[in-house]
Order: sequence, then C-alpha cells, then structure tokens
Amino acid sequence: MPRDRIVSIVDRDGRHLVRSHNNEQFAGKPLVPILIEHMRTGGTGTLPTTSLEGIPLISTVQYAPRSNWAAAAGLPEALLSAPVWKSMSYLLGTGILIAAAALLLAFLVAHRIDRAMNSLTMAAAAVGRGDMVDPLHSPVSEANVVADVLAHASRDLHALTASLETRVAARTAELSDANARLVAEMQRRRESEARVVQMQKIEAIGQLTGGIAHDFNNMLAIVLGSLRLLQRRLQRGETDVQKFIDGAIEGAERAASLTARLLAFSRQQPLAPEIIAANKLIAGMGEILRRTIPESVQIETVLAGGLWRTYADVQGLENAIINLAVNGRDAMAAMANGGKLTIETANAHFDEAYAAAHAEVKAGQYVMIAVTDTGVGMPQEIVGRAFDPFFTTKPAGSGTGLGLSQVHGFIKQSGGHVAIYSEESQGTTVKLYLPRLSGAASQATAERATPARISHAETGATILVVEDDPDVRKMTVDMLQDMGYATLEADGGAAALRELDVHPEVALLFTDVVMPGMNGRQLAEEALQKRPDLAVLFTTGYTRNAIVHHGILDSGVHVLTKPHTYETLADKVSDLLRSRSAARDDRA
Repeated sequence: MPRDRIVSIVDRDGRHLVRSHNNEQFAGKPLVPILIEHMRTGGTGTLPTTSLEGIPLISTVQYAPRSNWAAAAGLPEALLSAPVWKSMSYLLGTGILIAAAALLLAFLVAHRIDRAMNSLTMAAAAVGRGDMVDPLHSPVSEANVVADVLAHASRDLHALTASLETRVAARTAELSDANARLVAEMQRRRESEARVVQMQKIEAIGQLTGGIAHDFNNMLAIVLGSLRLLQRRLQRGETDVQKFIDGAIEGAERAASLTARLLAFSRQQPLAPEIIAANKLIAGMGEILRRTIPESVQIETVLAGGLWRTYADVQGLENAIINLAVNGRDAMAAMANGGKLTIETANAHFDEAYAAAHAEVKAGQYVMIAVTDTGVGMPQEIVGRAFDPFFTTKPAGSGTGLGLSQVHGFIKQSGGHVAIYSEESQGTTVKLYLPRLSGAASQATAERATPARISHAETGATILVVEDDPDVRKMTVDMLQDMGYATLEADGGAAALRELDVHPEVALLFTDVVMPGMNGRQLAEEALQKRPDLAVLFTTGYTRNAIVHHGILDSGVHVLTKPHTYETLADKVSDLLRSRSAARDDRA
C-alpha cells in the first residue's frame, strides 16, 4: 500500500480492525465521526474528511455485502494539486485496491459467516427437536449473540409443553397476518385519499385559471376593440369618439374589479379594519339594499339587542352583505311572490369541539350576521362547491362565480368563519362570523381614527414618484403634473434617496411597495429618518408583509391600490398634503 494512502478495515460500528498506517495506535478505535455517520446512512461516493493524524483527506467507503464490514480509503487533499492525470491514476489505483480489499474481505467474512451459520443451523435444529444447546464461540459476534439466544430459548422451551407451543405459534401467526392486512389497508386508503386531494387541487386550479382567462380575455377584447376603433376614427378626423373611450375605461375598470375580487378570494387584499356596530351598519345599508333588491322581494332585518361590536374592514363587510343579498335576489328571481330576504344579527360562541371539527376556526366569541333567502336552494353537492372561485350555477353571462369566494376570502382574512345551509326549494342561509372586538383592536382603531386638523393644500407641492416600471412611472408623473404638482422621479430606492438629498422641497413620497432591491417600506423608513415631516403614500397591486401583516394594513400607513384612477390619486394626494400642512401649522 503506498504511504500516501490511508486504508482502514472497520466493523459495522466503524471501529478499526486493520489500518494501513499506525495500526498499533488506532486498532479498535473508531473512525472520524463524519465517516461513521456516512456509513450509518449507507453513503457512497467521496467526501472531505480529516484523518486521525489530522491530515485533510478525500475519502470513500466500500461495504462488504454480508457482514456490513467496510473498507475506508482516504487520499490526502494535497495530492489533488498534482496534474489531473496523476490524481486520476491515484484514484483509480486506490479504487482498485479498495475493490480488491473489499472482495477479499467479503470472501473472508463470507467464509466465517458460513461456518457460523452452519453452527447456528445445527443449533436451531437441536432446539427444534427439543434438545439443549450450548453457546457458540465463533469469530462472528452476531452469530454468537444468536447462539446465546438459542441456548437460553432451548432451556426455556424445554420446560414448556408441546400444546402450549403450538397455541402460541398459531396465535402469533394469526395476529401477524391481521396486522399486515391492516397496515396494507391503511396504506391503500392513504394513497387513495392523496390521489383524490391531488385531483381536487388540479381541478380547482384548472377552474380558477380557466375562469380568469375567460373573463380577462372578454375585458381585454372590450379595451383593445374600443382603442382600435378610437384610433381609426381619430385617423379619419372624426371627433365623435367618446363612446369608444368610455368602452375602454369600462373594460379596464371591470378588469380591476376582477383583480380585487381575486385578491379578496386569496385573502391578499389590504384591509383597514375599524370598530363596527353591525346593527348600525346594516341599518345604514337600507337604501343601497333597496336599490339592489327589486320591490317584489320583501326585506326584513332581525337585529339582536346587546349585540357585541366587532373589528373589520367596513367596506369589505358591506360588500360581503351586498354580495349575499344579490345572490339571494337571483335565487328568488323565478318566484311569483318575489320571495323574502332576511338579514339577522346575533352573538355567537364556538366551543373547542366546534373549532376542532372546522379548519381555521378558533374557539371564542363571535358576532354573527346571517343572510337568508326563500329561493330555490341548492343540493348538497353544489353547497360543497359554493365557495370555489368561478363556480356558478347561474346562466352564462349572469355572474362571474366570484361572489361567494370573495365573501369567504374576506371573512377568513378577517379572522372569522363562514357557514352555508341550503335545501332545495326551501332557500339558503349564509352565516358570517366575525370575532368579538378585543381591547387591543379598540385601541388600534382609536389611534387610526384620530382626525387630523385640515388646512389648505400645498398648491404646487413637489412629489417624488418612485416606480420601477417606466410606463407606470410616466403615467403617474403625467397625472400629477396635470393636477398642478411639480414632480421628480426615480426608478428605485437608492435613486430616490439621492433625489431627496438634492431636493429638500419634496413634500410627498409616492412609492411602489414591491421593487427590486430596497422595497417601498424600507425606502420610506430611511426617507423619514432624513425628513421626518415627509408625507408618504404607498401604491401596490399586490403586497405581503411589507405594509400589510396578517391581512391588516399597518397603523399610520396610507396606500393606493393599483390600478388607481385619476380621481382617487388626486383625492389621496390632496388629503395627505393637507394633513402634512396641518401638522406643520400645529408645530409652528
């Protein structure tokens, strides 16, 4: 064996039997821990190690087929700096040596094991005849252990009757077979359930993507068709083009509404919750409900006395109630007497048993809002899919299939629960459960609701627009300039900070949230350290964990959701600049 290779023959526990280097020093001692762990996991290939002498090695392990003894060989890493062909030669030679050693070891071990097995066979046969057997003394320790067990068993079995032995063996076999059948059945059921769940996921994704593609293609067809017609009419010098502009705007607004519904379904819409007295909110919705529901439908409200307050996004809850009312209206459309829609409130409590039986439900106190119609109802197989996105039983063109899924997403994002009950020809009830108001939520709302004193807006104020998409940035700058504001622009956080250093006149930072490198929240924090009086307005189409946590908008954060209109941008910017001006007046 070349001196630059270290080869060890070890037992299954990794202890040296023979070692090419310093055998007297290391015989009986274990390999380095990394190689022992490598052997325990049945690892193959090479790995970097350090020898017991502290030499860095590249090592490999080969296993004897029957005894689990192994040969470990290491090549010093220093040799790897030699030319590649030389290293390959060393590795090839080492591999051949290891293979030869492994084969020799396997032969020797097999011979020893065969002898030990023959002895064990004879001992087992003697036990089978009821004879006493003595312990075995062989080079194979495992065989010795088995022989010791046989010796003890022979003495024990000798004292038992033949009939008892037969009964025990029969019962053991029976239980073993039953257990094997049970394990096999459980495995089959798990595999079947996994296949069903996977198929349901694929079906849901297919339905979702198909619905999105269908609706967006319809809206894009409206936008592109209107713009193409507008382009052709303008090229011919015609001025009667307002209907095409209106058509394009309507298509774009429908697409924006669909995006908002999808965010609600996926529980990713930014919410601004506040304290809600549900009875007062429902009473205040009487006019809009009356405009939405035909006069032939009777609307009844049953409002509980002593109703707890809850903490949720007001606009989101109103939209959820209107969605349920519209669904009820459609379910009663074919009824001769128009039907009846009931909106009811009550205090509710979920115990631990109910929470354990329903996913994502926490035990505790809730405010319940129920919307009931006397319409056609739904069979149970339809009820089970009612909250699926783009699933609808309405005729084509009568609904998007996102109403109930939007309601479900909003309530879940608000920490609540939704339950639906329906019977064919009897009607449907949808119950919304929102958590009872806590003291912490009350304090947070009080801080959010504290009004700022409004003074005149800062005419001609300078606004820094930060957006990584150049087309979106240009459109925003054009709108702000059209409103009479001076503008600066930057394509990212670093550029924005440089602009703030050069332009102290910037009054408002209007920044996208999701940007490469420094995101909008990080930019705002650094900017406010430089300019504590700077107003900040975020804009985003989708965000997570930057300005929204657990679905709730961070306190003191102002956000404008994309796509925003000229009017909403103007109102939000004006409000923030007025608040900033009022705060400066107070300090003055």
